[in-house]
Amino acid sequence: SVINNNGELFQDFPASWSVLVDKGYIGLTASTRAIHPKKRPSNGSLDRHDLERDANVSSDRVIVENFFGRVCLLWKISYATFVWGTKCYDAIQRLTFTLTNFHLTLMALRQEDQHQYRAVLAHYRRMVEENNAKRAAIQRRYAVRRAERMATESLRSSFAARVSFSPSANTRR
Repeated sequence: SVINNNGELFQDFPASWSVLVDKGYIGLTASTRAIHPKKRPSNGSLDRHDLERDANVSSDRVIVENFFGRVCLLWKISYATFVWGTKCYDAIQRLTFTLTNFHLTLMALRQEDQHQYRAVLAHYRRMVEENNAKRAAIQRRYAVRRAERMATESLRSSFAARVSFSPSANTRR
């Protein structure tokens, strides 16, 4: 069955699914059907309708985080580094989402699923930090070794210049 997705910004982007984002992505609505909580205007406050809407958007985002937490809890392939190629990735993700949807009919989403999702995101952040640290170490080693090579080459060239102009080294007379 087709899911009815006629919510906010449907008239502007009729062929797009909505994307739930937080307040940091406010400029995204120009090119995408991005739904985000409304910011409080400077020197003002939100009205009751906007506060209710923000609560609904936040609630939907929690459901999405819980769902992805469940996906990551059940299927390691969904959050592991995928190296097999992009051809089968979509099929595998669709399978994991389908199986997770079935699993949700047996066990409803819980707050622990969101904790699992946040743990996975923290794991991703650690992976990025480790990769950045490794890359920085490699670049530092490269710079040190290059400086050593340059110093060695400079010494060799100055030594070669002294030897070639030295009268004792000149054997052609």
